[in-house]
Amino acid sequence: MYTERSVELKSDFYSRYGSASGTLYFERVGLPFMLMRGGSRMLAFAADCGVRAYGRRYGDVLRVLDSDSNVCDVRFCGGGGGAQILYKTDLSGFGREEETIAYTVDKLLVRMGIKKSIDVSNKRAAALCDEFGSRGWCAYLGRGGAKSLPLPLADHNVMMIRVRKNGGRKVNETDLECFEEGEDRRIEAAAAGLKDCRPEVLFEMMNESERAAEKLLGVSAQARRAAEIAMDTDGVCAARICESGVLCISEREKTDSAAHMIREEFGKQVGYYTGIAVIK
Repeated sequence: MYTERSVELKSDFYSRYGSASGTLYFERVGLPFMLMRGGSRMLAFAADCGVRAYGRRYGDVLRVLDSDSNVCDVRFCGGGGGAQILYKTDLSGFGREEETIAYTVDKLLVRMGIKKSIDVSNKRAAALCDEFGSRGWCAYLGRGGAKSLPLPLADHNVMMIRVRKNGGRKVNETDLECFEEGEDRRIEAAAAGLKDCRPEVLFEMMNESERAAEKLLGVSAQARRAAEIAMDTDGVCAARICESGVLCISEREKTDSAAHMIREEFGKQVGYYTGIAVIK
């Protein structure tokens, strides 16, 4: 994806590393977000926001630099296996940012021919969503492995509501098992709906998942309140607490007004104004 922001990053690369000859490579990976996750099933997608990186081969030293930082990760590689890399995270504080950065850099090194393959052992969500859940698709992970399913949200946006505290009480094993078993069934139902391009089934299952999480899991009062406010807001089709905050799906034409109403109501009830970002 070659956007205006990517052009700015390219200019930043040359200002930091110079414009000496050499092929410049580009890579982009969307931040992974979970729609639903159970004991043996998962639905996830790669957001429109993510990590962008430019790089070129350079001698024996690998320099990886965050565009917002003056600190380099410098490693000696040897045999001409070095590179200059500059990356930028579109949205900080949401999703699996560090995992996505590491995966993006590895993809760039493979593209440049410095690495032969990507080690995805500690980058599973980023790799899974990049391969199966980007650009109008979501990644479904079940007993048979991972595959892509349609994610027909052309008329919708996905928002993340950030709360200061997601977790509450400690969850006992029985409640967790009960939730995960129910979640696996809900994910199967949502996946069947997505196969038929019926996103309303996904919305219904996400809302059921939220009610089950509030009953069985240790969610915080803040997260519970954010989800409740979101589901009561005009234009919001689904809301579910996740590890990054509260994930909401809203009608596209009502996204701006919904975000404003959620932020204002949450501020009145909880005492601080939450951050809201449109991620898809």
